[in-house]
Amino acid sequence: MKIITGVKLRGNPYPIRPIPRHRNRAYFGLFFLILALTFFGFNALPALGQPETSAPPLLPPNPLEVLTPDPLVPNPPKKNQSLTPEQLRELELALNILDAEASAELAAGNQPAAFTIWYRELRLWRYFGPLPEVRALTRVGATAWEQSEITALQAIDARLKVIHQEYCLSPQGCELPLLQALATGFETVRSRDLALTVYQQLLTDARDRNDASAEESILTTMGRLYLEKLDYVNAATPYQGLLSFAVQRRDRPQELAYLEQLAFIYTQANDSQGAVATRQRLVTLYSNPQDIRKIPQLKLAIATDYERLGQLQMAIANYEEAYTFAWTQQQFYIASDALERLARLYTTLEQFDAALEVYEALLIVERRAYNLYGIMHTYDRIGQIHQRQNAYPQAIQAFQNGLEVARQLNYHEAYFTEQIDRLVRRSRPLF
Repeated sequence: MKIITGVKLRGNPYPIRPIPRHRNRAYFGLFFLILALTFFGFNALPALGQPETSAPPLLPPNPLEVLTPDPLVPNPPKKNQSLTPEQLRELELALNILDAEASAELAAGNQPAAFTIWYRELRLWRYFGPLPEVRALTRVGATAWEQSEITALQAIDARLKVIHQEYCLSPQGCELPLLQALATGFETVRSRDLALTVYQQLLTDARDRNDASAEESILTTMGRLYLEKLDYVNAATPYQGLLSFAVQRRDRPQELAYLEQLAFIYTQANDSQGAVATRQRLVTLYSNPQDIRKIPQLKLAIATDYERLGQLQMAIANYEEAYTFAWTQQQFYIASDALERLARLYTTLEQFDAALEVYEALLIVERRAYNLYGIMHTYDRIGQIHQRQNAYPQAIQAFQNGLEVARQLNYHEAYFTEQIDRLVRRSRPLF
């Protein structure tokens, strides 16, 4: 085969020369670079020329785990040994001075310097044993939370976990004061899950000792922590325990308070059965005038829960009771709400005559409350039901009544006019 090394174009005396081999290699390299950028993006650029594996960036060390020798303890005791009582007294005085220095730095606005001093102080508290150390960690942790010092909170939380694992998860367990201090420490740095774990240990201990006062106090704290976590399912258990204590003491105000809290918890947890049972107890216990005024709203909530459970006859009965109680106490907003929900339920069940009867009662409530918007919307609902029943004259009359109110409000007039015109055309005979 004859290799053509050049051709003449339109009389050009200079032939096209072959591309040198080194230029071929350059073009291929450029081609593969563009291909790599296409598939991997420009993030691939820094990796070019680097080793295939690179170490991840190192996290900063926990400032409480930097156990370098401290001038305050130039000769640390060996393992399984401790400082003498005299050395501990001198060291405690020095630590109090460090705490004062850190507080002064914080007051002067030097937060990083303050916590650097506190880290040093906390590291040295290890020489005193777990209980004094946990108390010191809790003290500084409270300040860290107030100052939003995230690094300090994480470091203190990590150290509290180590102490809990080392001293309290062994078969022999740990002493009660240390367990109590750890619970407070975890709670202070907002490590709620671990705080609840420790409080559960404390609860078991209190029950084993038949210490009702301690048990009630722990249940109160656990209930609050679960609510802070928005863990409504687990929050019910401690409040049930607290309710039992109130019932045993015949403490009616406290019993009502716990029942109201449980009703809220069950509702948030979507536990309609628990919510109904709790609210029914409240209805039977309310006796003074201030509490009696809460019954209409309770009945309305009970009816809603029954409707959610599919127990529709119970829902209807409680909607009617909610309306009756509310009307008697002139709580027209609740009376209106109860009738509106009852009418919607009847409409869903296609019991249209019952729904219309309820809407007529609702008109009376709305007029008593001078609620023109409510009257207008009720006429609209009545007209819609008559329309579904093909009762066009009644539907037209309802929409005309609604239009009159709409004109007073200067609102929604076009809607009612359109409904009336459409029904008039539909009801007009063809011939």
